[in-house]
Amino acid sequence: MVAFSTNRDRGEPGCRFATAPVAPALVQYAPLSRMSLPMLAALLVTGALGATSLSPDLAAVVAAERGFALDAHRFGTRLAFLAHFDADAWLLRPTPVPALPALARDPDDGRLLEWGPKQVAIAASGELAVSTGPWAAHAAGATQYAHGHFLTFWKRGADGIWRVQADAGVGHPTPAPPTPGVTALVDASATAPLDAAALAQRRIALENADDALRAALARDPAHAFDAFADPALHAMRDGQLPADGAAALELVRKDASGLGRGARRALDLSASGDFAYTLGGDPACVECGSYMRAWHWRDGAWKLLVDLSLSNR
Repeated sequence: MVAFSTNRDRGEPGCRFATAPVAPALVQYAPLSRMSLPMLAALLVTGALGATSLSPDLAAVVAAERGFALDAHRFGTRLAFLAHFDADAWLLRPTPVPALPALARDPDDGRLLEWGPKQVAIAASGELAVSTGPWAAHAAGATQYAHGHFLTFWKRGADGIWRVQADAGVGHPTPAPPTPGVTALVDASATAPLDAAALAQRRIALENADDALRAALARDPAHAFDAFADPALHAMRDGQLPADGAAALELVRKDASGLGRGARRALDLSASGDFAYTLGGDPACVECGSYMRAWHWRDGAWKLLVDLSLSNR
């Protein structure tokens, strides 16, 4: 993400840290009295009170996100991003770029960023997940904050550590204070493991769904999402507060720009074949915009669970 961006690829610098990542488990229980930034403190306090209703797998994702945020508070934003991004991670700036080279070029100028998860989802296989929630940022010494919401995809490695796979965000007016707790975007039901052939077919179906949505956005933006939206759709647009469910569908219907139809750059799906993400965008097609999307397998088809679309301008 740019060093200080309202399209929060989380709004600040950071590149792959040369040593092992700061383990989220080591920082998630840091004394709250040390958190001077008001929104981060509120998110961590209210989030901690609501975490018990989450499954152990979802709680691990929340711990990873909170650990990331706490590392930024304790050790600086740059070091936190160095520690928590994977080697193959992506950022939207606003088109997709490999994260590490982009973050390596960012200055460490002392700008402060605070954030916390409010909604999460995870694959039945427990290794691929998404988190989203509010962020606030300001330059060193400044008193005014920029606000927005982030979208982060996480993957648990063979070593058991959760690392960021893709990150983006939107900016918007100052939101209401955070409400208690972290909620699940969708419940991950028990799913039998897929063999290699079935998983390959599920991947083809994902590519087809993403292609069909992008084609629909080029053809009829106002109704493009109707056939793809999950009932729990979470929509994110720059300048707008995020929305869920019917309100999310209304939000994307109001966007007549057709943003989010740029060429796909990356995708990944879980071993259980029930959760995936896609992302895309092309600087050569400014009017196409860029996107990051979470998909959920429901009733024999891929349904759109989260949509973040950005202008390339």
